[in-house]
Amino acid sequence: MLTRGAQAMGFDQERTVHHFLLYEDGGVIDVAVKESRDHANLHAVRQHLQHITGLFKAGDFDKPALTHAQQVPGTADMTRLKDRITYQYEETPGGGRVRIVTRDAEALAAVHAFLHFQIEDHRTGDSDVVQRSASGRMMNGMGPGMMGRGHDAATMAEMGDIHELFVHHDRITRTVTNLPNGIRTVTESADPRIAQLLKDHVTSMGQRVESGNDPGLPIESQALRSIYRNYDKLQTTFEQTATGIVVVQTSTDQETVAALQQHASEVTDFVKDGMAAMHRTMMNNGGGMMHGGMMGRMPNHQPTPNPK
Repeated sequence: MLTRGAQAMGFDQERTVHHFLLYEDGGVIDVAVKESRDHANLHAVRQHLQHITGLFKAGDFDKPALTHAQQVPGTADMTRLKDRITYQYEETPGGGRVRIVTRDAEALAAVHAFLHFQIEDHRTGDSDVVQRSASGRMMNGMGPGMMGRGHDAATMAEMGDIHELFVHHDRITRTVTNLPNGIRTVTESADPRIAQLLKDHVTSMGQRVESGNDPGLPIESQALRSIYRNYDKLQTTFEQTATGIVVVQTSTDQETVAALQQHASEVTDFVKDGMAAMHRTMMNNGGGMMHGGMMGRMPNHQPTPNPK
């Protein structure tokens, strides 16, 4: 499929990452380069997404059929119901995305079938749980995908917040100051919804850290796990701003200080590159896409985007 995909899409499949999200009013196709300096593939991704936006509007799904060597589920109905579906291209720092929207129940079922097939065949690890619309919060977290299985409702909700911060990383700004005994971070967004999400997420995760209540997410880094283990050696203050939150975390234990600074750096990478950064980190640590989810519980855990 990688060879067929490169022919159909015009860019290197191994140097880019796909994500497919299901919304209650449609969904999203998101493609990003793994390396921000990969200008050739970045340009090709954007060209492709703009091109298929026009093709899909016209009911033409030949490119997905070529990539997957079959007629993709849902596309016959999406062609028949093309006048009831809208497609909008949006550029992102790492590539671009196509937003698919419909208010027709039959068309919505077709769109979801199309996106679900993409998740399975590309093995992206994305959730197959239907989320609220792109302007809303996640409905049920991430489901049995990227973040693992078997968590309680509160943890699932937190995972939903984490995923949305990944998706909208380009709307977040962040500065980190390493102190002799810890860190000071300022994480903000001009988008009021994302700003509130940052405040809620950081406060919630801060409460977990203060009690040493590690949720055990499969993508947690060793630095973050060290912070949870040494929770009683931390002093944390939060200060909400109009557009986000300021966090100061300090410790007299040098191992904990090092973990704080390492984790802060990891989160900054996620804010910069979003999903592409997470995928790149997993690949660098020997991870890979596996059917039914992104790695599950593996020894080399990856950083949780806990903006502190």
